[in-house]
Amino acid sequence: MPLAPMRNLEASQEADDFYLMSGDLQVGRIFKRANERKPDRQFLWALNGVFGGPPEMRVSGMVATFDDAQAALQENWDKWLAWAKLEEITKPSTRQPSENL
Repeated sequence: MPLAPMRNLEASQEADDFYLMSGDLQVGRIFKRANERKPDRQFLWALNGVFGGPPEMRVSGMVATFDDAQAALQENWDKWLAWAKLEEITKPSTRQPSENL
């Protein structure tokens, strides 16, 4: 089951700032930030609360688009799940739809 984006309600409504959710578990965060040295890399993504992992796994990165950030976060979450011998949560979030994207 793909990670579901949920707007960060503590950020401005105009801000590109989202949590990535596995059911009710906040797995990561993606937000847009200015990067004057590398303008082609505007979106920061990060996995939250994962410890250890395979050598090829990354826990954060900067990419050009939200879609690229979501794909990178999902890819590395999947790597961590496989390494930890865990499975993705398959039930949908119990949060109210208005809280989601």
